[in-house]
Formats: sequence, structure tokens, C-alpha cells
Amino acid sequence: MKKALSVIFILISAGLLSAGFIVFKRYNSNPLQIFPYPYEFQAQAPAIKLDSPILITGDRMGAYFAKFSPELAAVISADLAKPIKIQSLAKNGHALNRTLHVLRSLVQWPQILIYQGASEEFQELKFNPENANVIKKNFALYKDDRVETALILFPWLSKLVYSPHSRIKLEETPNLLVEISEENYLARLETELLLFEQQLIQLVNLSKDRNSLLILTTTPLNLDIAPKKVCSFSSTIDIEKDLSDINDQLTANNPKAAYTNSSKLVAMNAGNAQLYFTHGQILNRLGKIDEAKTAMLQATAYDCDPWRSTEVYNSIIRKVARDHQVILFDFSRLLENEWNKNITFFDELYPQNLYYDKGMKQLGLVIKQILKL
Repeated sequence: MKKALSVIFILISAGLLSAGFIVFKRYNSNPLQIFPYPYEFQAQAPAIKLDSPILITGDRMGAYFAKFSPELAAVISADLAKPIKIQSLAKNGHALNRTLHVLRSLVQWPQILIYQGASEEFQELKFNPENANVIKKNFALYKDDRVETALILFPWLSKLVYSPHSRIKLEETPNLLVEISEENYLARLETELLLFEQQLIQLVNLSKDRNSLLILTTTPLNLDIAPKKVCSFSSTIDIEKDLSDINDQLTANNPKAAYTNSSKLVAMNAGNAQLYFTHGQILNRLGKIDEAKTAMLQATAYDCDPWRSTEVYNSIIRKVARDHQVILFDFSRLLENEWNKNITFFDELYPQNLYYDKGMKQLGLVIKQILKL
């Protein structure tokens, strides 16, 4: 009997020791963080002191947007004795993770914060694709209100709650990728979209905590630019042949026959970016403008080369603005409403100046109303 009890005691002790070691290893493998970032910055961003009540932030789209801030300031300041100042921290290569990193360094947040970006989220590797499932699991935990509350009260629990994984160490200057393969793009896609949405919600929460009024803006998309790459899984020899036949029908000025064939192809083959783009061109030729815009936007979503923002990112921005009661300036819709009427873009990324001017006027009037000027 004593021998049996000794064996049981040894087994229990071994089990407790093993469990303790696992917990200890997990605790030491995880950083202390409420939000499960799959990356970490090697250094804190330098402290920034603003000298204006309005701040524009984001990536290259935000930096270009900021070039027209004098027009925005003029609209807001129309009835003021002293023109209002607008500052920008938007920068090329700054995906949303870097935007948040810079904003945390502000000594004092602005009265109004304008975000324009979502066009360079894939340009810097900020997580290891092989950890996608673990990252997804950690976000699922974070999105549980009970877990989030517990982590806010006891941040050290994050070292036990989250599953450990290797994290990308980010330097002060972003290391932008020259080329993104289809394999890398598809391996990252779901996690990048998840991360973007959750970081956008972080931006919303930080703005509320700092008593800063956030204005989210959608990113203009040039609908006349064909997709850069068709995902290999969405294309076959038969689809390519059918697309060639459809293009021949368009060249022969027979858009109705082309529409009949493209409609069948779209119904049977989801995910082919070039097919959606061609279908949109046909719809445009037939005067079905709203349907054409929808097809063109789908073409951006299925492009296998993440060279710009897409309708998916704009949908996320609209969703977060709606769900969290944030002011939305739908810049993309403004351009889409003008599509097929005028030349809306002067290159692949940036709209014509007159649409920035028009956008700044609309946004300025909204801000005037908010500030009661």
C-alpha cells in the first residue's frame, strides 16, 4: 500500500512539475501585451509635439492627401480671423501598424485626426505566415469581451492567455518588399485583413481615449486599371480561351454577345480578377454603370498582386466606422460616382487634383459643422 501511494505521489509530483514547467515556459515566451501584436518594434518612436489641432496620418495615400491640406484649411477657416493649421505625419511605407506606433509617441493628440491609408499593408512583412493559425487564435481570444476585460485589469495574464509564437522585429525604418510572390500573398491575406481591421479598431479606441475626433477615409481606387496578376488557382486554359473569345467579340463591337458569355463565366468561376475586370468593361459599354462599377471593384479585390488598396480594405473601413460610430469620409465613393463621366485619375494611384479639391471642400464643411465654426 505504501509503495502504491509512493508511486502515485511521484506521478502527481511529476505531473505538477511538468505543468509548472509548461506554464513557466509559456509565461517567459510571451511579451506583456493586451493586444496580440504579431510584431514588436525594436525601439519606441521619438516623442512628437504637434503645433496644430488637425492631423493627417496614414501611408503614401495619406501623404498625397496632405498635399491638399491648404485647401482643407481654407474651407475650415473661411469665417475665422486666423487660418487654422493642419499637420501631417502620413508617410510612404507606413502601414497601419507604423501609423499606430507613431501616434503613440504624440505628447498630445490633435483635436481632429484624419486617417487615409490602406494602400501599403503588404509592403512590409510584420508577421511570419507560418504562424497565421496561432495569430488567428490569439485574436479570437482578444475579441472575447471577458478576456479583454481581464487583460485590461491584469495585463500580466496576457503572458499566459495567448499562445506563444515568434514575432517579427521591426526597425525604425520600414524594410519594404521589392516583390511579393503569389504564394506569399495568399499565405498572408487572411491574417493581413484580420490585423488591419483589429488595428483600425485600436485606432478608434486610442482616439476616444485621447479625446481626439477620428475621421476615417476610404481609399480612392482607379477602376480603369486592369489587375496586375490573376491568381493561378482561379485560371485555367479554358477560362483563358473564353476570355480571349470575349475580347475578340468586344473588338468586333459586339458587346451583347460578349456580355452573354462573360456573365456565364463570372457565374461559374469566382475569383478571377481579369474576368471581373473584362466583365466590368462590357457592362460599361452596355451602359450598365452601377453593375460595371461593382465588377471593377471585385476585380481589385481578387487581384493577386497587392500593389494598392482594394475594395476589401474600403469595406473594412466602412464597417469599422459604422460599428464604432466614427465619422466616415467616403472618398472612394466620391470618385466612383464620377467614374465614366470624366477622367478621374491622372495615374494608377492618385485622382486628379480637382477631385482632391472637391473632397477637401466636402470634408472641410463637415469639420466646420463639427467644430461649430
